[in-house]
Amino acid sequence: MRISFSILFITALSLGSCEEIIDIDLNTSEPALVARAEIIKDSTAMVKLTYTGSYFDTTRAGIEEAAMVSINDNPGRSEVLEYTGEGVYRGNIIRGKENSEYTLNIVTGDRSYSGRSYLNSKPEILQLEYEKLDIPHYTEETIYSLMTIIIDDPGNDNYYMLRYYRNGELMNDYYSIYSDRYLRADTIVYTDYRLDFYRTDTVKVELYAIDNGVYNYFNLVNDVLFSAMSSSTPFNPESNISGGILGYFMAASFDSDSIIIH
Repeated sequence: MRISFSILFITALSLGSCEEIIDIDLNTSEPALVARAEIIKDSTAMVKLTYTGSYFDTTRAGIEEAAMVSINDNPGRSEVLEYTGEGVYRGNIIRGKENSEYTLNIVTGDRSYSGRSYLNSKPEILQLEYEKLDIPHYTEETIYSLMTIIIDDPGNDNYYMLRYYRNGELMNDYYSIYSDRYLRADTIVYTDYRLDFYRTDTVKVELYAIDNGVYNYFNLVNDVLFSAMSSSTPFNPESNISGGILGYFMAASFDSDSIIIH
């Protein structure tokens, strides 16, 4: 199940420094600009700009085709991203580099937005393991949980996001995130018990090292997703992009590994 952010939060994505909460009327809100912006280690930047609609408007969300989008890195280089269609802007020059901070700037008409994100060192998956869950289930099939063993730096606070793929398909309809801020150890064993795995499944895990602002944002997104499921009042997550935009800007590095459940 994949949930549409533009309908669910009355908008979409956002993160954690330069924070601003935006209240939107469910019935009559004007379209709000939503950014999904990422720069991954060794890759160029990608930014997708869309607009939300009214909560009761079931038409396709609009896209922003005429923005000026640029990214800056630590040495002071700047690049204007190229529009490639469907609201997507892509870089060609600046690539994600470990231990570097990036600044994203977006200009649409007379509005400007800016956000920062730090690209941490590549995380490392030591190994993947699985175990049978010996508890009553809703199915006769044996269910397994997956353990991701992560090599961790106990000298710093580290923030992680994990994506799971079962037989080639992304599983999460929420964000698996973890912080070691209350733990000082050389390794971490992370298990997301909300995910079920079965015999013969091929499972791929992507482990992202993210910064504190991105972690805080996705933590709030999870709150929105789970509050919607429990019929609580939705709210708009705080963004690390200033200026009244919805969305997030994430610089990240990642490691991946796969396992077959026998």
